[in-house]
Amino acid sequence: MNATDATTRARAIKQPVRQPRAANVITRRHVKPIPDDGYYLTTSCILGTFAPNVEPLVARIYDLLGRRWAMGGTGPASLNTCCSGIATNGNVFTVESSLLVVARLWSVCAEAGLENITTACVTSFAIHNEVLELIHKEPGLAEKVDKALYEACGRRLIIPKHIVHCCDVFYRYRGELAQLMKYRLVDMATGLPLKVVDHVGCHYNKLFPSKSVGGTEYCDVLTAMIREWGGDEVDYPERRHCCGMGFRQCMIRPNRSFTVACARKKFESMAPFAPDLIITNCPGCSLVLDREQWAVNELTGAGFQIPVLTYAELAGLLLGWDPYDVVGIQGHTVPVEPLLERMGIPQSSRPVYLRKDTEVATVMNGWVPGSGAR
Repeated sequence: MNATDATTRARAIKQPVRQPRAANVITRRHVKPIPDDGYYLTTSCILGTFAPNVEPLVARIYDLLGRRWAMGGTGPASLNTCCSGIATNGNVFTVESSLLVVARLWSVCAEAGLENITTACVTSFAIHNEVLELIHKEPGLAEKVDKALYEACGRRLIIPKHIVHCCDVFYRYRGELAQLMKYRLVDMATGLPLKVVDHVGCHYNKLFPSKSVGGTEYCDVLTAMIREWGGDEVDYPERRHCCGMGFRQCMIRPNRSFTVACARKKFESMAPFAPDLIITNCPGCSLVLDREQWAVNELTGAGFQIPVLTYAELAGLLLGWDPYDVVGIQGHTVPVEPLLERMGIPQSSRPVYLRKDTEVATVMNGWVPGSGAR
């Protein structure tokens, strides 16, 4: 071996061997398949109870986008049911029962001529995907579910083509929505982007990371909307920490201190970054992060007042839809009005019971502020 060969060999040894990238690594750029049409909207127990405005908002935006969609109805003859996720995770419902409940909803979807499930709730998203995975992985289970379903209600097991969350659809069409929006996530007084915290529900990106947009740590489903609609995303240490809801925490009174503690941990972690807004894709997270601010303030003397909105409420506000009659911000514990003022969104339809005493007096006299001469 001559000197040149020896030098070449030494250099080759010193150079680190580049390992191929693992196939299962989910990057920030990972985007899952999201159908462009044919959505069956499944409703949410918690969302319908505590924020009944949100599901109609989702439906209204499906219409705005010109998408073909359906749901099981809203009257006494409605075909909608709970997905059973809250009961199953609360350990008061069996997995076998969940299999039938979810399979029935799939049958209703197919009966409507659609093949894509869009869930309004992240727990529904998880339970639908869990049932799908069980059916695919356990030999003979599909036949058993089909038989039991037929015996119970005369329906057949028809597996949907896609199971996605409604926020996935908003993510897919975030650019188209931005073109239709009258307002941006911008402070009108300064011209600066608003600082927005994204809180992704655990049942969306942690149970089945590959079925979320971006995986667990780098989930981009909400932050992409924030960027597209003019805001700045806030990254803080406890960004992916659970809000604390959990079902056996918030539903069982002795465990509720865990819920408050988790919410407090998140609020204190994001406080140094002074966020203007929190957006969520989970009904339970929206409820906890909005209402537990009051509890944390009472317990600790803190003064947290960070508005919390779902992605659908935020889209509705930026589209210029009525904050009260359509979006329903009056249902929030933390007032949303200061945020609207900063974005230049009018509040002329504010209900009388939410107005200041001076405004109420003028309204009772037949004059509405901003309408001109009395």
